[in-house]
Amino acid sequence: MTMSLVEVTSGLTQQYLSPLLPGIGERGGITTAQLSWVFVIQNVSMAVLTPVISRLGDSHGYRRVLRASVALVTLGSLLMALRPTFAILTTGAALQGAVVGFMPLMIGILRNRAGDDASRRGIGTLVSALLLATGFGGIVAGAVGASDPRLGLWVGVAAGVLGLAACVVMPDATARPTAEKFNMAGFVLLTVGLVGVVLALSQGGAWGWASPATLLTGVPGLASLVLWPFAELRSPHPMVDVRAFRNLRLTALSAVTFFVAFATIGSIATNATFFGADRAKTGYGFGLNANQIGWALLVFTLGGIVASALTPTALRRIGDRGTLVVGGLATAVGFGGLVFMHNRLSEVLLLSVLDGIGLGVFEAATRALSVEAVAQEDTAIAAGINELVLSLGAAVGAAALSAALTGYSDATGRVALGGYITGWALCCGAGLLAAVAALFLRGSGPRPTHDSDAATRSAALS
Repeated sequence: MTMSLVEVTSGLTQQYLSPLLPGIGERGGITTAQLSWVFVIQNVSMAVLTPVISRLGDSHGYRRVLRASVALVTLGSLLMALRPTFAILTTGAALQGAVVGFMPLMIGILRNRAGDDASRRGIGTLVSALLLATGFGGIVAGAVGASDPRLGLWVGVAAGVLGLAACVVMPDATARPTAEKFNMAGFVLLTVGLVGVVLALSQGGAWGWASPATLLTGVPGLASLVLWPFAELRSPHPMVDVRAFRNLRLTALSAVTFFVAFATIGSIATNATFFGADRAKTGYGFGLNANQIGWALLVFTLGGIVASALTPTALRRIGDRGTLVVGGLATAVGFGGLVFMHNRLSEVLLLSVLDGIGLGVFEAATRALSVEAVAQEDTAIAAGINELVLSLGAAVGAAALSAALTGYSDATGRVALGGYITGWALCCGAGLLAAVAALFLRGSGPRPTHDSDAATRSAALS
């Protein structure tokens, strides 16, 4: 019960901002391009903290690190609610990136206290709580912030307090922490690399792709990312065991995860600003308020929930490769359709369902298939890699779409329709690349449908 409440905190935190930011930007004079940067910072923070928090949990205790993570998320939400300026919003979003550690830390507690079979059932419950909270987080925040979107920011604070209360009474793992040393060199290289590359990618259009500012951030960032895996290989206590990428099946699954996360998660902020845009001023959008944006985003989430529930059956009937190809193509068709059909709300919502299907398929399938691709003793390594690649894809996707919006911004910060069309085209391309990557999966024929196999697959996906 307490762990489910923490996942409710996670789901609310990851979704409540999306319907609020368009209204906050309008009241605070924050441009659309700047609002997209808030999500870029949040996704970069999540990518950096994914391996860090997991490793700290192993070394210093899962519950202790979980409490610290929830506290950071709550602090970030409180700062945003107290003073929603652009600088504070980005700072709060960076602190909220610690939400990425909730699931792996609680999985560590579950496996230690209950064993594999019970932990699988527990993980299924946690995922359900996360998806439901994510789906309704935007609606709750939108309803609270209907008259003033700044009021909706306090939903994040309330969610954080709920998570903190649950952490106080949550049981801890019984095993002693390993107290392993932290790979500081790997952490620094990963942080510098992600911040540099994402900053250059998202702002290169405004600065100029060959400008000193772009080169001074992008080149050192790229160099750091190139050096990072070598630092991990040399460390006796790596944050991420990059040797696992020698497994070609795991590499293909990671590519699918990266490209679908790029499109589906990286585009959430962009789509929210499009829903909220005033057609009379911009020539596009639907002028939805915070509450209406929350309901519009729920359509996308519901598509993901339904698809994730049907994915085990698809894996049995058409195989791993076929299922992931369907997910990639659904993503490509959904975003490709938005390039041409974006004038009617009904059309956009229908295409959002396809995007949600892509999200649901990869959320349900790649985690389980990544674990199945390695030996049992490497389960944690494969799961950690999948979470890291997911965060990286979302961060790069958010940065790429931010660059598209920035490239079509005028002197007043108003974004032309071409910025959104370019962003959706990039997401369409990412969906196609995910489908191509899925074709490289080996040994992915249809599974037998007898009861024992179905039960095994269902347990793995939970």
